Amino acid sequence: MGNGSIQYITVAEAGPGNPRNDTASVAQLKDGSLLLAWHKYEDSAEGGSDFGLCRIYTKLSRDDGITWSEETLLVDVEPGDHNVQAPGLTRLPSGDLMLHCLRGHHGGSSSTMCLLRSRDEGKTWRDAGNVWSRSDGQWLQGGANQMNVLSSGRLLLPFHFGTGHQGSQHNTVACFISDDEGNSWRRSSGTVDLPMRGAMEASAAELASGRIIMSLRTQLGSVFLSYSDDGGENWSLPQTSGLQAPESCTCLRRIPETDDLVLFYNGSKYDPTRHHYGLRTPLSAALSRDDGITWKKVGDIETGPFEFMDLNCSFTDSGKALLTYTKVEDPQITQQDKSMPFKRTEMDLILAIIDREWLYL
Repeated sequence: MGNGSIQYITVAEAGPGNPRNDTASVAQLKDGSLLLAWHKYEDSAEGGSDFGLCRIYTKLSRDDGITWSEETLLVDVEPGDHNVQAPGLTRLPSGDLMLHCLRGHHGGSSSTMCLLRSRDEGKTWRDAGNVWSRSDGQWLQGGANQMNVLSSGRLLLPFHFGTGHQGSQHNTVACFISDDEGNSWRRSSGTVDLPMRGAMEASAAELASGRIIMSLRTQLGSVFLSYSDDGGENWSLPQTSGLQAPESCTCLRRIPETDDLVLFYNGSKYDPTRHHYGLRTPLSAALSRDDGITWKKVGDIETGPFEFMDLNCSFTDSGKALLTYTKVEDPQITQQDKSMPFKRTEMDLILAIIDREWLYL
């Protein structure tokens, strides 16, 4: 369906044997078609929880994202995995495609960040090693599944880490860095930390000056921002953006061919009586034209009795923003009962195709 200059496409709808579709990434191929990777949950003892069984699949679109087909299993679980999740597609400076994804181990207390590489536009993939292997604690990107390619050619992979189980550990953000197109990786010396559950799900963008800005999921009632002046090695003390938000994923991008930033986030009020410190609705967008110093809310992409999470955005050559997210009906809204648990089933993967003009309303 359409809504002015936004089109909404259900890419993967939950159904029998498939409680949840989540955390997608889209890359435009050289022939103009679109390749989408996401993780698809299957029935298991954990259901659609973060620790349920899921695998990584792909789909193709040859009509600018309106229809999707050719569903293909790309990455399967291996012995010792509880799932494989959070794929991110990246166009490397060489022209190859890279996919990074996370293998979860020990029920949420360890992980491995895997790499695959394709030289034929996603038709075949080869193992390209790991960024890290079997961490002590659940290291992950969460819903902000993005690898940045900086103007220098450096690859920057933000992540958050802790020691323990994902649901209870304190989280700190750092970056893994590669200066040889992903053949070798090292961890940044600088980290970003915040109170309560910490800094999580970092999303980064390179400014026109070469400086890097990072948005953070927090439990502090706002989207927080941090900056790096040295290619992601070190980061400033994070400060509030002034945009109110619950504990939820954000997606920060520089709009191509401009110096402007767009931030996708949940523009709702802090509420410690609800799960995730507030509802993950509406799904909102804000614009900054001064490198993140000030922000203007553009509008809401979706609202209603739904929550929206695990955001990712890429831009097509024509300038459209391809925003993927997971959508689920929230019983706390529909039944007006704050005690209702967060729903982990009937979670659909949505693509919003956003005209650039909408971002400047």
